[in-house]
Amino acid sequence: MQFGKRAAPAPSAAPMPQGFAARLLLAGGRELHCEVTAVDPDSALFLLSERPPEGTPLIAYIDEVGRVDGNVGEADDRGFWVNFSLTGGRQTRFARHLRWLIRRDRGQAAAERRHTRFEAAGKKVHFSLPGGREQPCELIDISLSGAGLRSPVRPSVGSPVAVGRMKARVVRHFEDGFAVEFLTPLDRSDLDSALG
Repeated sequence: MQFGKRAAPAPSAAPMPQGFAARLLLAGGRELHCEVTAVDPDSALFLLSERPPEGTPLIAYIDEVGRVDGNVGEADDRGFWVNFSLTGGRQTRFARHLRWLIRRDRGQAAAERRHTRFEAAGKKVHFSLPGGREQPCELIDISLSGAGLRSPVRPSVGSPVAVGRMKARVVRHFEDGFAVEFLTPLDRSDLDSALG
């Protein structure tokens, strides 16, 4: 996966090892599933034979990247570009996350987490979906800002969930589960009781 659409990527850009699954939500509730093979802070290339008209507004949920708003851009022989509507702090955070994904895939990101993660392998917990439906899962690890959960049910990236009594949102998927970010970071003293 190439980081960015530039023929000669900027020095801060680097190849990504794989594409990301994505969902496009169009006006009227129509949904298209596809793959993203290049992404930068301004745009992404979506592999899809069907191409909405240029300028069409849409919302994209990209696995491991999250939600972005944008508009259909120029065509490509494999699909089309989506130009993101990110500005200011949101664009800065988005670019930082893309760089982190690259470093993570190179094995360089573990020391860069905002909060130390505590191993909790095997702890049985549950998460709740909107509407209150509960799903059992297994806690992989937890930090003051989020948790990794092992579950065959993986809510879409960007979905709100509750993990124990903590409100959170899904930020990425991995092979046997997903990761969430807490909407309000925990205090260290609350760590043990947060998921009860």
